[in-house]
Parts: sequence; C-alpha cells; structure tokens
Amino acid sequence: MDILEAVLKNTLNMESFSDLPPRLSDEESERMKADAFNDTEGNLNEDDGYSCSICKNRGIIMKVKQTRSGNWTNVACDCECMKIRHTIRMMQRSGLKNIIRDYTFSKFIATEDWQITLKEAAKTYSLEKKGWFFIGGQSGAGKTHLCTAICREFLLEGMPVKYMLWRDEAPKIKAAVNDAALYSAWMDPLKKVKVLYIDDLFKTGRGSEDSQKPTAADVNIAFEILNFRYNNPDLLTIISSECTVNDIINIDEAIGGRIFERAKAFSLKPDRSKNFRLKGVTEL
Repeated sequence: MDILEAVLKNTLNMESFSDLPPRLSDEESERMKADAFNDTEGNLNEDDGYSCSICKNRGIIMKVKQTRSGNWTNVACDCECMKIRHTIRMMQRSGLKNIIRDYTFSKFIATEDWQITLKEAAKTYSLEKKGWFFIGGQSGAGKTHLCTAICREFLLEGMPVKYMLWRDEAPKIKAAVNDAALYSAWMDPLKKVKVLYIDDLFKTGRGSEDSQKPTAADVNIAFEILNFRYNNPDLLTIISSECTVNDIINIDEAIGGRIFERAKAFSLKPDRSKNFRLKGVTEL
C-alpha cells in the first residue's frame, strides 16, 4: 500500500488518498464523454462551405439521456445544421456549386442601372424578411444568382430554406398525384417550409409563340403550393422564372394575382444584351 500511495502521490501530486477526486457517477461519466465528443472539430464545412458553431461541423451532437431502467447513456442526435446542409446539397446537385462561397451579393457585378436596382432590392428583401420576391424574364440576367444570394443570407442565419428546381421537382409531384401519401410527402414541405425558393417556375418547354406552356397539372401544383403560402403570410417565398409578369398572368391569373400581390416583383423584357452568358461572344 505504501508503494501504491507513493506512486499516486507522485503521479497526481496529491498528499494522500483523501485528496483523490471522488468516483464519478454514471451520469457524470457519460457527460464527460459527451463533452469530449462535442468539443472535437468536424470537417463537413469542407464539403459545403457552411460552418456551424454548435456541432463544430460534425453534424452530430452527443446528448446524455437516462434510460427507463435508470442507466445513463450517450445518444447521437443530428444537429439542426443538417437541414441547412441538405438544402445546400440539393442546390449544389442542381448545378449551383459552392453556393455559400460563389452566390453572394458582393460577387454580383452591377454596372447597369437595372442590375443595381435588382441587387439593391434583393439585399433589402434579405434584410427585411417580409413577403415574397420575384424576378422574371430574360435568361442569363442573374436572376438565379440574386435569388440564391438571398437564400444564402437566410441559410447563414440558420433559417430553414427549401429549394425547388421546377423542371426537376414538378414531374415527380405529377407522377405521384394518384398516391395520396407520396403526394403529400412531396407537397407538404414545399407548402410549409419557412423559406421556399422556386427556381425556373414553369420551365417546361416552349410553345409555338416562344412562350412557356405549362400543363394543367403544372398550374394545379403551382396554385396549391402558392395558395397555401399566400394564406400564411409569415412564410417567405422567392421565385425566379423566365416568364415575365404578363406571361404568368396569361398562364393563370389566380396564380399571377397571388404572386404579384405578395411579391416585390421585377420583370425583365426579352433583351439579349442583358444575357451575361453571351458576353464576350465574337460573331465571325
């Protein structure tokens, strides 16, 4: 015993066994384990650019819970940031790569008056967080960039954002129309999420007169989503479309009326000089 005490005194710098810390309870032991795990750094931010101070980019938080038998154990729980990361991944898969780094207001170059107007309106909306926001018309004018920049600001504040690329999501919903459970599973999140971004609304092809020609099913889906959100004004809705205001109204006046009553709306007339994707093209 004298040898053991001497070793402990030397190792722990204690005068006697009475100075040893008391044995930890099971709860205390599990909390120490949880704290040690929660203090470690993860690397999810390397994939999506989003940094979370709560889980330190692990995506998981360890919590201590007591079982029915009275024992204490650690349980792994998803961090709230995983919902945000899911939205970011959806937007990345749609072609919006590195949205946290690339689709910012500072990277939207505004030199023309119309660009300055759009940018300032988008920035104001991202700060005020009221009503809806709509940009329609000319392709390549930066509509998606600005709408995504708004979503980026909301995501960085921890707000739940759902991204709907119309041409990808609408066909899936239409295919599920005869399956009530699956249909609701697709529609309910779109109707009820705090922030919904519909990208390329009614992007379904062109008619003979070079106008968007959505089907009756497309119109029904859009009306169901937007009417629900119209009747719940605390829900924020962002819409980009190649359709102008007049196009939307001609497609369905009830949908157009709801959008343009709620939204800060901008409509760009067809003008290829506004298509930044064509800048630098040399005709020979």
